[in-house]
Amino acid sequence: MSDEREQISTEALDGSPKWLDREYFEKVLRKARDDTNLSVQSVEVKLAFPKGVNYASVIYRVRVDFRTKDQSIFSRSYIVKAMPEEGFAKQKLSEYNCHETEMNVYQLIIPKLKQLMESIGDHSDLFPATLTIDRIKNIMVFEDLSSKGYIMADRFVGLGEVHTKLTLELMAKMHASSLKLVETNPTILEKYKNGIMTRGTDAFYPMFYSNFDALTEEISTWDQEWHYFANKLRKLRPHFIEQGLRVFDHQSDEDLRVLIHSDLWINNLLFKYDANGKPVDVVLLDFQFCCYSTPIVDLCYFFFTSTQDVIRQNCFDELVQYYYYHLANYVRKLNYAKKFPTLHEFQRQLLKKLFFAVYSSFVALPVAINEDTADADIEALLGNDERAWRFRKTMMGNKRYQKIIKYLLPIFDRKGLLDKLDSY
Repeated sequence: MSDEREQISTEALDGSPKWLDREYFEKVLRKARDDTNLSVQSVEVKLAFPKGVNYASVIYRVRVDFRTKDQSIFSRSYIVKAMPEEGFAKQKLSEYNCHETEMNVYQLIIPKLKQLMESIGDHSDLFPATLTIDRIKNIMVFEDLSSKGYIMADRFVGLGEVHTKLTLELMAKMHASSLKLVETNPTILEKYKNGIMTRGTDAFYPMFYSNFDALTEEISTWDQEWHYFANKLRKLRPHFIEQGLRVFDHQSDEDLRVLIHSDLWINNLLFKYDANGKPVDVVLLDFQFCCYSTPIVDLCYFFFTSTQDVIRQNCFDELVQYYYYHLANYVRKLNYAKKFPTLHEFQRQLLKKLFFAVYSSFVALPVAINEDTADADIEALLGNDERAWRFRKTMMGNKRYQKIIKYLLPIFDRKGLLDKLDSY
């Protein structure tokens, strides 16, 4: 190769780590490919996503040219995921221990879930393959699924019926295989306690309150007929976080308890399409907030943040049933021996935990469909300065978000979800 191709291109405006270089990838690839003679010729590092796509980590796309022991030359792309290295973001995310959680899930749990699904003949990708979990450098290196044709769907459009059903099937596989995993190893998931809402840290509480307050203020500027809802939200505010936390609490042994993603929205999914543009497969990413809790969290969070408006307005009951039937089918195939709820019993569990639809719509949805990314970063989400407040006003002023929330507020109110739910 020429001298030019052998240059290490880690310099870049992205501020990538200097050690993310030819020597590092040579070490990783030699082990991953079981080839001690593998030689990396060049490395090019770029940020994988623009602002507004990812908030809780730093993700690089790395192009590596290398030569194998038989002198074959390859050019491959990999994804490197790291925690923010300094500042406010690192402090808050460290309180969640989310990076260690994700490393543990990829290293210790996902291989077992894959093995269980393969035991019933399902060999689909489900999750990205890892090249290495590097606990010294505190990074993870994955295959770049774009090389297999996987791409991110448009978060501004939302997911249609086919995308949504593919995702619900994937969700059912993950949840069912985790049920079987716990049946054979009862304590394996007990340490995964910090979901997106958790009693383990209040690090994100400022974001929950700030988005809630920004929405309340926005509604107060609408026509008089909407002031009823602004007043409802003001009364709900003292109970908002506690009612969200109670969704994650395991209150009855009759309730399903599975490994949930807890941040399952459109940007944590990659889809593959056929020649006609129809989605045929989906892979789930980003397990930083994985925890052992109710599947209702993933159902509500996904449905209310990521589906198209027409589906959000008309298809919730239908798609809950669709998810349940797939979950029950995978549980049966996996020979799960413990009691499994009927659809009616599952619907009762859903009703108890449905407040998460409110959280998802008030806090997560405006972030998910925000179009103005000038201030879109975790500091703006969690901060209380002028830039943070401007970001929240921008999100709540989004006309599409306002249209959605105007449809949802009366529904939530009729279900009693805008009131204090019970005594505690």
